[in-house]
Amino acid sequence: MTYLKAGSATLLVFSLFFSLKLQAMTDDKPYSLGIGSYALTISADDSGYEDDDFSGLLLNATYAFNDNVGARFNYYTLEHDDWSDLENDGFDILGYYGTGLLSEGFKAYIGGGVYRETWEVSGTDFDESFSGFQLNGGIGYHWPAVTIDLTLALRSTGDYEDFAEIDTSAIASALSIGFRF
Repeated sequence: MTYLKAGSATLLVFSLFFSLKLQAMTDDKPYSLGIGSYALTISADDSGYEDDDFSGLLLNATYAFNDNVGARFNYYTLEHDDWSDLENDGFDILGYYGTGLLSEGFKAYIGGGVYRETWEVSGTDFDESFSGFQLNGGIGYHWPAVTIDLTLALRSTGDYEDFAEIDTSAIASALSIGFRF
């Protein structure tokens, strides 16, 4: 009789552990940490000027409040494509509204936020900061432990225009892969 009680208790503990483990494996994972590439193009509206193109490394952290609302922090470090001494370090803070932000499968979202960056020229004292608002959108896909995102941002250009004294437009894009938890 004692053997049956011990066996039943073991079976009960095993069943409870297995169901908790199974539930943990299927729970939504609201956090992700990612790495990827980031590109920024600042175009002069006057055809006499060339575009300023930057590209480089992106690190990001994302939190999905639910399947429709999320937030992301991007940190990027870029280099000018034509003049490698010009470096650009900055960050974006973004809010998103969309579908599939928490669950596995396809996701699409729109939103906005702010950016702040600093341009520096290696070996000089040159240091110029830019900031503003941006509108964002993106698509991606969630697997159980991995996420991938492709985003596009249209930036406000007031600081760029004050610096260059010409009308500009600015577009940023990012491709990242991340670990979900």
